Amino acid sequence: MNEHLPRFVALDDLDTNQREVPPPEAPPGASSPPLARTFVVERWPNIHFNPSAEWLVKRILPRRGLAAIYGKPGSYKSFVAMHLGLCIALGRPWAGRRSSPGAVVYIAAEGDAGIRKRREGYVRAWDELPVDVNFALISAAPNLGASPGDLHALVAAIDAAGIAPTLIIIDTVAKSIGAGDENGAGMSAFVGNAGALARRFDCLVLAVHHVGHGDEAQKRMRGHSSFHGALDAQILCERFGGELTASLTLQKLKDDASDVKLTVRMTRVVVGEDEDGDDASTLIVDDVTDAAATTPQRHAPTVPRSQRLLRDVIERAINESGETIQPYDASGPTVQAVHDERARALYYAAIAEQAGRDEDPDKLAERQRRAFNRAIADMLDAKTIAECRRSGRRFLWFS
Repeated sequence: MNEHLPRFVALDDLDTNQREVPPPEAPPGASSPPLARTFVVERWPNIHFNPSAEWLVKRILPRRGLAAIYGKPGSYKSFVAMHLGLCIALGRPWAGRRSSPGAVVYIAAEGDAGIRKRREGYVRAWDELPVDVNFALISAAPNLGASPGDLHALVAAIDAAGIAPTLIIIDTVAKSIGAGDENGAGMSAFVGNAGALARRFDCLVLAVHHVGHGDEAQKRMRGHSSFHGALDAQILCERFGGELTASLTLQKLKDDASDVKLTVRMTRVVVGEDEDGDDASTLIVDDVTDAAATTPQRHAPTVPRSQRLLRDVIERAINESGETIQPYDASGPTVQAVHDERARALYYAAIAEQAGRDEDPDKLAERQRRAFNRAIADMLDAKTIAECRRSGRRFLWFS
């Protein structure tokens, strides 16, 4: 009998979580054999449902299966996927909803440098972030667009790392199907391989994908319809204008309502300086809220307190220590600007925050530095202020 054929069993008390059994080891130099499947036949008295194991993120993402978040380039879909994974790895709520904590594997098939930069952003921006987070990165593009492609190598790598993932994020589908055709066999193979990953680790696989081509396909996923049909959850990520916000629409959720709309707010974090002394920064997700709760603010936006304080500080600094400069070229217009270190000193004094008896003063100084840099970055993004550099010094003025 062929040892790779599925085995059918009918046992009354079989552990129904076991859907895969390890494949036999291949001889040295030989390719890995296919995953051996066990099909379990359960009789009526043994068919049970556990409501506590249904959700990875309550009423957003199921505990296991295949899901997708997709959108146009620049819609922040990858930022949202990483934030979602980080919240699950930390066991933190996401969008105000309970998450099931567990290990996360992020497959950065399209640009691992961005993931590394965002990681640094979260380390700097999130207080009390543990040194070791249950979040792992694979900075390569596996070929999942062929059968079996790199499926066995991917499973072996995760096993070798000793990780039992709750969530595997594949970013993006297009970079993970090799030479496969998104509109044909390549997508079918990807669906099969992603499903095999989900079954092998009893987890959710979240794929990051793109919208279709053409104006009429901007709210539909690119590629063969078999992908949509295989999904347990589908989220559209949209960004409007140049704002640091995105809209999430839960378009599909099996066995539950799919009318959830969320608003994602981003923030910029300075993560260091480049070789020229210029700030290196990244965006991270600040919060995710129900769209209905944020709708009134869209018509009457408020300026965050940190920005109001910084605006007053810069105005005072210009009045006290301002310089007349030509920021663009010798024949361009002049502006009244101030060196940012003068604004920084006034900002710290305005905060007037002192270290507690048991608090490290260096940590306080770092927290103040982050607050100032975030406020500056937000005002630059909002085009409330402008900046330029002269001889390694940064000057600020109202734009």
